Amino acid sequence: MLIRFIITLTLVLSTHSVQASENLQNQESPTANVTVLPEYTFSPSNKLKSQVESTLALAKAEQKLALFVLGAQWCHDSKGLAKNFSTPQMQQVLSANYQVLFVDVGYLESGFELVKQFNQPIYYGTPTVMVVNPNTKQLLNKLTMRKWLNAYKVPLNEYVEYFSNLTENRDLPAIKSKTMQAYLQEINHFEQQQAIRLKKAYQVVGPLLKAYMESDAKEASTEFVDKWQPVQDYRYSIQDDIKALIAQAKSNVEQGSNQALDFPIYPDFIWEK
Repeated sequence: MLIRFIITLTLVLSTHSVQASENLQNQESPTANVTVLPEYTFSPSNKLKSQVESTLALAKAEQKLALFVLGAQWCHDSKGLAKNFSTPQMQQVLSANYQVLFVDVGYLESGFELVKQFNQPIYYGTPTVMVVNPNTKQLLNKLTMRKWLNAYKVPLNEYVEYFSNLTENRDLPAIKSKTMQAYLQEINHFEQQQAIRLKKAYQVVGPLLKAYMESDAKEASTEFVDKWQPVQDYRYSIQDDIKALIAQAKSNVEQGSNQALDFPIYPDFIWEK
């Protein structure tokens, strides 16, 4: 009961506490007086396929990278990223090196076909930032996408450094080791299986999230509290575990070992029991 109370209180007061924090930091924040540019607003589109194709084509023609941001207007971190992208510092980096497209995922109910185009089985939250080589359709920042799920807390200088440095390494190194290739196939299968489960979880918590975010009182139901937190923990764990599995695979290859990887087992959600 204590845990449920704490989670409920956090959810109910989150909007007010975030606003208070923003007000306290406004005088010092480099984004305090920044107006979000129209192109960085998340809004539904029935032309997403053509928008993605156009973004890739323009990036290729201009020898830039394609940058897809999957987010939502209800998401504090999505709006924080949009504000940072609108700063003069980031505009200089983005305009020189990227074609950017913001994609609205609603309440975790759309955007799945987009990420699959770049061999990513699912997105793990909002905002999801994907940097793609338009020539190869290769996702360049898979192992660091998790960083942007907390985009509001990332300082502006880290935005500038991250997106400036990505332009210097447009292709991931080829993996020549057959052992490493086998490991990566195992890891990919593991992620595919978790993606199926996570998408089903989104179908459970998405409507509850919508009801919570669109309620006048921003009041979280007991059902939402009980179901949301385990899903949030799960989606973070998957990303951390995949990174750890890749590190384990690399270590094995370097040591000339073909030892089996330690794949994690996650607890059931309450609706799966």
